Amino acid sequence: MLMMQLENSNQVAETNPWLSEDLFSTACAALLLVSIDLMVTRPVEQGRELLLGLRNNRPAPGWWFTPGGRIRKNEPLESAMRRVAQDEIGLYPDWLARARLLGAWDHFYPDSAFDADISTHYVNLPHAVHLSADEAQTLKLPIGNGSQHLEWRWMPITEAQNDERVHAYVRAVLGRLLER
Repeated sequence: MLMMQLENSNQVAETNPWLSEDLFSTACAALLLVSIDLMVTRPVEQGRELLLGLRNNRPAPGWWFTPGGRIRKNEPLESAMRRVAQDEIGLYPDWLARARLLGAWDHFYPDSAFDADISTHYVNLPHAVHLSADEAQTLKLPIGNGSQHLEWRWMPITEAQNDERVHAYVRAVLGRLLER
């Protein structure tokens, strides 16, 4: 049944790459998703700070998390990174040439973006993007009820590693980020 729904939605996906809420919920219940997180840092006197947003939506509302998003079907990784970087934080696309993959992690959530009763499994591909202080000031960080984040902050990486308000999935990657 799911395969028929997905095949029938293929024509719609060519003009609108997002699935309907019903179809997305069905897909989340049956499939894993692939996502990208951007571990954006800037230099400070004591080292580097990590950009974190206070999540407004499921999964993981109320947690400090790095910007990121799902990869759409038939969307090359490079295109997905450009889209996520632009949509989430207004990151200049040329700076993504410096992005470095930090590995692949499983993210398991008890809920999904559209349904509190359907779990989500992401395979997450976090990428380090080190900006200069001047570059970091040019980011466009959307906030408020209509956006994915209620607020943004820069946090020293060493502080984020131990801050219980920073989601465990972000903290798990920070060791790898510091190695690079």
